[in-house]
Formats: sequence, structure tokens, C-alpha cells
Amino acid sequence: MRKLRKHLLNLALGELAAAFSFLVVYKIYLDLGVASLLALSFLVFILFQGVLYWVFRSYSTGKQKPFLMLKTLIVLRSMNLILAVLVIILLIMLAQNKRDLIVGMLIYVFSVIEYINYYWYRLSYGKSGFNIKLLIQAGLQPSSIHKLLKRK
Repeated sequence: MRKLRKHLLNLALGELAAAFSFLVVYKIYLDLGVASLLALSFLVFILFQGVLYWVFRSYSTGKQKPFLMLKTLIVLRSMNLILAVLVIILLIMLAQNKRDLIVGMLIYVFSVIEYINYYWYRLSYGKSGFNIKLLIQAGLQPSSIHKLLKRK
């Protein structure tokens, strides 16, 4: 049980490290404008949900799943859809130049892919994370969060 908890906490730390890395890279190399910063904020918000999920999972390794975890994930899943629409509208309106808009859109697309990966379909397979060959072989499988919320 301790080994499983440690593994789940390592997954949470990985998500946190990814969020922090994106922030650092953006600040050092891509500090472009409001649109790209808005898209990055949406991405970090999605990544923090991954942290939250893995931390919750580490504390609920038995059959009982905390009610708060389920409620939080349900609210966040709905909130993400509203934010996704709002972010794309604001992204277009607030872009300071073409480069800001393009980078913002790329970050936004990655955010949506992460959202799908967390809440709908598992897009990462294998030890490296994303393996297109394994994804094609296995087909789209429901994500862990999707299975958890479906059982509720």
C-alpha cells in the first residue's frame, strides 16, 4: 500500500513539475503578451487538477473514494468547459500581435488535449507518456478520472 501511495504522489509531483516548467520556460523564452499568458494560465489550471487528482488518489487507495474528491472533480470538469470557451474568446480579443496569438493558440490546443487526457480519454501510454503506436493499438480508452466519475 505504501509503494502505491508513493507512486501516486510521484505522479502528482510530476504534474506539478510540468506546471512549474511551463511557467519557467514561458517567462524566460516566451513572455509575449496577454493572450499567450492567458492560455498558459489555463494550461497550468488543468495541470494543477492532475496534481489534485493524484494526491486524492494517494489518500484513497482503498475501495472508498472520498466524496470531496468526486465533487471537486465534477465541478472542475464543468468549470473547464466554461473556461475553455471563455479563454478562446479572450485569446482572440486580447492578442497583442500575431506571434502572441499563435503561441497562445498552440498553448490552448495543448491545454485542451490535457483536459481530454484527464477527463475523457487516456492519451498517454507506455513509460514515455505518449506513444502513438500503443495508442493506435489500444484505441481510445476512458481516462482514470472518467471511470471514477462514471461510477459515481
